[in-house]
Amino acid sequence: MKKDMEIRCRSHRQQLCETLRYRICARRHQLYTIDRKEEVNVLEDEKIIELSFQRNEEAIGQMQEKYGGLCRSVIKRVLNDDRDTEECASDTFLRAWNAIPPDRPKSLKAYLAKIARNLAIDKYSYNTAAGRSSALTEAFEELDFCICDLSGGPEDSIDEQAFRSFINGFLREQTQDARVYFIRRYWYGESIREIADACGAGQEKVKSSLFRTRNKLHDSIKREGFMI
Repeated sequence: MKKDMEIRCRSHRQQLCETLRYRICARRHQLYTIDRKEEVNVLEDEKIIELSFQRNEEAIGQMQEKYGGLCRSVIKRVLNDDRDTEECASDTFLRAWNAIPPDRPKSLKAYLAKIARNLAIDKYSYNTAAGRSSALTEAFEELDFCICDLSGGPEDSIDEQAFRSFINGFLREQTQDARVYFIRRYWYGESIREIADACGAGQEKVKSSLFRTRNKLHDSIKREGFMI
């Protein structure tokens, strides 16, 4: 069973890497563009913000045109349902419209991504059982320790390919059990009990393994220069 899980874990390393990279970028108030298609006929961010301050509803359409793909990508990392994704995307732009003014975001892209992410997590919590939601929330909070020393500014960004290679290399260096526990916890959002039951291990063993792996990840992220 461990061998089968190891194979499945490999296929999800890239997705786990993207989750971690997002959280680091969010800490720096900067998010790489996920929808990389060339945008046409859209205004600069500052102009969109000015339209919002003027209460010109064209601002909503401009935000949807420019950052709709980005926000949907952020939301889909949390939600699997297309209808919920579209609902959260629409709510993202409406919430931004209602918040600007008085808010004047320095980075409209990061501002919208943060709203989208929070709405998606709220929707996830509403849709799922309390225990499952709690496990996912706790898992995210545990990962925050790994990036708590970040001090880069909004202009800083993280190279996607370099960070993906780093995470893949880091996970390959861990034991099979450590990899399985880590991906189950921080990608699937499973509780400690669920991981222990699925892997035939004690809960204390799982907790200790995750603690050691988080510490190693924290040190590795800092050593490799992803913390400035």
